[in-house]
Amino acid sequence: MPRAVLIGGNGMIGRAAARALAGDGWEVVAVSRSGSLPEGLAELGVEAVVADREDDAQLRAALSGGAEVLFDSMAFGREHGEQLNGLAGLVGSLVVISSASVYADDEGRALDGEGDPPVMPVPILETQRTAEPGDATYSTRKAELEQTLLEGPLPATLLRACAIHGPGAKHPREVFFVKRAVDGRRRVALAWKGESQFHTTSVANLAELIRLAAAEPGDRVLNAGDPDPPTTLEICRAIGDALGHEFEPVLLPGAEYENPWAAEQPFLVSMAAAEQELGYRPVTTYPEAVRETCAWLVGELEGGRNWDGTYLEEMLDYAAEDEVLAAQS
Repeated sequence: MPRAVLIGGNGMIGRAAARALAGDGWEVVAVSRSGSLPEGLAELGVEAVVADREDDAQLRAALSGGAEVLFDSMAFGREHGEQLNGLAGLVGSLVVISSASVYADDEGRALDGEGDPPVMPVPILETQRTAEPGDATYSTRKAELEQTLLEGPLPATLLRACAIHGPGAKHPREVFFVKRAVDGRRRVALAWKGESQFHTTSVANLAELIRLAAAEPGDRVLNAGDPDPPTTLEICRAIGDALGHEFEPVLLPGAEYENPWAAEQPFLVSMAAAEQELGYRPVTTYPEAVRETCAWLVGELEGGRNWDGTYLEEMLDYAAEDEVLAAQS
């Protein structure tokens, strides 16, 4: 039985990857600092191992039995790339989560760069230029990770995920609408007339890509996005339908009130390369997948969880939204 070791195996992406790989006949080891397993993974035969990836000795101990593939959902920057390259001889190949934020437009502008927002081709191919590798921003550090791994000794698949969604998220974008529904708010302000398209990525579709890449090692970068990427207005409707809640969207002309998907220019990736290279086919759509996320988020909110101190805090500021909505009346 082939062996897969997952760094971050109990996180949002890791738990979905563990299910997909275990279901495909892999022996799966989930590595995390806590050594805990999300519900349902132990029954699939997933093994939990305690290790801090920042401690090389601990990580190597977790890999003492070797692995055909090492999956890493947490790698970031050159240091982690060099750490993974140093595991040659212990693992056969790598599958690593990168980000579509590495993309830059023809002027070199990335999503988290300075100045005007980037104007990207639609859809974005993997051959599109990226931000200059370095330690300046999230995007440049992910680009640095990619460069380090693709120059390394191990076959490495880098998955450029977009707006990832699923149960277990640390900063779930969907809470923007779910909390409003739970609180009984109907009117909701949507920037850019609700027409923004910022490509979403279900963890179920991401896990399918991980499963396929694990079985076909190679040096490659691939986009990871859902089929038929929704607009913000369509996301609003999908979440409302999932919760049996009727929103009354107020379509703002610009970005007077932000939401987690608001973008003046569309940010959409092509999935053609994944389809051609790995035979990838999506296993779910946004409206289907978001139902599970909504149910999970309702439980989190009922348990008292909040996102104070994160970028989501001001997007859950009803006073600011009410002020904008009043100006539209």
